[in-house]
Amino acid sequence: MKLNARQIWLIAGLSMGMLGSSTLAQVAPPPTESKKEEPAAQPEAGAAQSEATESTQPQAQPEKRPLMTHTPGANQTGTENLPTSTPYPKLLAKDENGKIIRLTELPDILALRSNPTVGQRSVTAIMPVLYGRRARFERLVIDNLDLYWMVTDGRLETMDLNDIKKMSEVAEMIKPLVGRTTLSQELRNRGILTRTQAGMNEYIVNEYKQGITTEIQFESEEPLSEIMRFILQDSIHETIQAYRAMLAELSFQVADLVKETQLSSSAAIALADLQAPLADNKEEQQAHLAKLDEAFRALSLEEGIELLTAMRNQRKNPDISPAIQEINVMHDRKVDMSEKEGYFEGEIRYQDGRVIKTKETKAAHKEKLDQTTEELEKAKEGKSDGAGVPVDD
Repeated sequence: MKLNARQIWLIAGLSMGMLGSSTLAQVAPPPTESKKEEPAAQPEAGAAQSEATESTQPQAQPEKRPLMTHTPGANQTGTENLPTSTPYPKLLAKDENGKIIRLTELPDILALRSNPTVGQRSVTAIMPVLYGRRARFERLVIDNLDLYWMVTDGRLETMDLNDIKKMSEVAEMIKPLVGRTTLSQELRNRGILTRTQAGMNEYIVNEYKQGITTEIQFESEEPLSEIMRFILQDSIHETIQAYRAMLAELSFQVADLVKETQLSSSAAIALADLQAPLADNKEEQQAHLAKLDEAFRALSLEEGIELLTAMRNQRKNPDISPAIQEINVMHDRKVDMSEKEGYFEGEIRYQDGRVIKTKETKAAHKEKLDQTTEELEKAKEGKSDGAGVPVDD
């Protein structure tokens, strides 16, 4: 089922206006050719709604374009300087039924590996940002634990988001759980990635997200509701990761922490009984964490906050999560040119027969540079031998 133009503009207004996170403007699907519509009932007044349904009178319509400013593989405004034609492993993968596999890891981190412009040397500067972001999201979870529990208790999965008013209310409600920037944006803002590197990372992430919204658009019976659900869930992806990682960290020390914090409620005692190391088997691990999560949510809000705070404080550094491990941005087809000594050394052959050996040229350039540096030092001391380095008075 295709979305009509009006529905697309509603998604645009809500995702950009209500949630306010720039990542959300990247996931809406491109507009499709809409059929002639019967006049629809005007929704209740609202900034995003009034723009979409301002008048039924004939008037010049605004240009309808996708919220995602580029189509994968195309060189459009904003992507013309990106190496989008360079082969890279895409984040889009499909299961045996041909459905796109939803990523549990953060797409922005996975994109760094796919990104042909990012090498392993950048990881040294990236890692502190990853630790810092995780710490911020952990504190965000603790400060809004009651809201997090409410939002992730299954209601997002079952809520009917075709109701525009309800959609707006949900988007407004989860704002405290949404990060201000994406990882790619923060790395660019801090000068760790160049505009090209960050732009390529965002391009790869957008390609994955647009693939999902396109799949929903053509396969779902209620595309408006399902796309908005994806947007909302995607906006709190890092928040969910932070909560689940803290839960995993809690699992093997929860009894000790209950004792340390002197919690004595029946819910706290039941939670303490679930202390166990994480299993190696992924399915067993997920089953145990699901039981732990259920028991943790049975605590009072004050008990939950106290336990998570105590767990963070027993770390050597409360802001360094053990769940954050050094990332590897390389794959077997990626060459990190910055790490290759003499990577650009070779021969340049011209049609007239001339051959320039870049290694020799590089050595000659270094020799000239050293000589110039030496002359400059002599000039500063007033000992120039007339080799052409002037001395300022």
